[in-house]
Amino acid sequence: MTVEVRLLGPVELAVDGVPATPGGSRPRAVLAVLAASGGAPVSAGKLAEAVYSDTGKPASRTTVQVHVHNLRQTLGAYGESLRHGPAGYQLLGVQADLRLAEDEIGRARAAELGRDTGGAAAGYRRALELWRGPFCADLPDHAALDPARNLYAELRWEALEARIAADLRAGEVPGLARELEELVAEHPLRERFWGQLMVALYQEGRQAEALDRFRQARRTLAEEAGVDPGPALRELERAVLAHAGTATLLRVAAPGRSGSGKAVLTWVDGVGRARLRELPAAGSLVIGRDPGADVALRHDGAASRGHAEITVGAGGPVLADLGSRNGTFHNGERITEPVRLAPGDLVRCGDTVLAVTSGGAPVSAVDGTTHSGSRE
Repeated sequence: MTVEVRLLGPVELAVDGVPATPGGSRPRAVLAVLAASGGAPVSAGKLAEAVYSDTGKPASRTTVQVHVHNLRQTLGAYGESLRHGPAGYQLLGVQADLRLAEDEIGRARAAELGRDTGGAAAGYRRALELWRGPFCADLPDHAALDPARNLYAELRWEALEARIAADLRAGEVPGLARELEELVAEHPLRERFWGQLMVALYQEGRQAEALDRFRQARRTLAEEAGVDPGPALRELERAVLAHAGTATLLRVAAPGRSGSGKAVLTWVDGVGRARLRELPAAGSLVIGRDPGADVALRHDGAASRGHAEITVGAGGPVLADLGSRNGTFHNGERITEPVRLAPGDLVRCGDTVLAVTSGGAPVSAVDGTTHSGSRE
């Protein structure tokens, strides 16, 4: 017996397997904000802003109470899972598709680290199957949902790129080159797809076509973005010209290779802008709601003032919780002791998910531009 909330696409609610999605956009916005918080309290003020964020005018407290009451009624026997306390409203014990997707990505990442290529590809596929469209696709004008909308869009792309990378490592995946041809046609500014297409063609013995795709990528990037191919794509061209082994090409085209090589945290801020912060070569940084935190999540009411800390030493970055009230999650699992971080890992503090990458200038899902040095 469960309450299922699906947000990776149009908002859907099912109670014990029976569809129970609220009929209006306002009730669905309330459900989405509460479910996306992962059980963390949402203040009445934040909920009021979310309900009418498509108009820019917060709802009244009475209106919020009415929507909450109606949602409790919709939940039926599970109505008590929607609670109210001093910190705000909480929706507990629900099965949310976005948490399932985060968990699958975490398991796929663990399989990658264990050199289980098949398990990694399967895990990423399971995660991608949970997306039915953009986050809260039926609430496109609710600006309060934009940070989560942008974040889960980027997580979807990263999972797809990682799944393709796993398929390339497995070799001889039918239809992979054709899939990548379609992806570069639809998303011509995502360099990693171009690189992966070059590797797929090279694996099929189509070296000339792989080099032709590099030239096509260079023209497209120049015409549409006014930039040259990044270092990873240029290195890939050299490897193809040199008839390098497949292992070398896979290393060059691996996720994260387009960056600087330095570990970076990427997240979405309160106004929907992609942000990044390089991890120090040595030392530590604090993540939290406090304005003085190194990664200041001022927009996130579910984050503690001092929520988590990342310490970088000789063994690499290590994540630790700082006694936060809602916990710190690593690849979907709440941590009880420090854990090591690697590129591709996901960290959740409050409602904010931070991706660990190997650097570069991520594309903002808001304005399509690159942010090479945005800092908190």
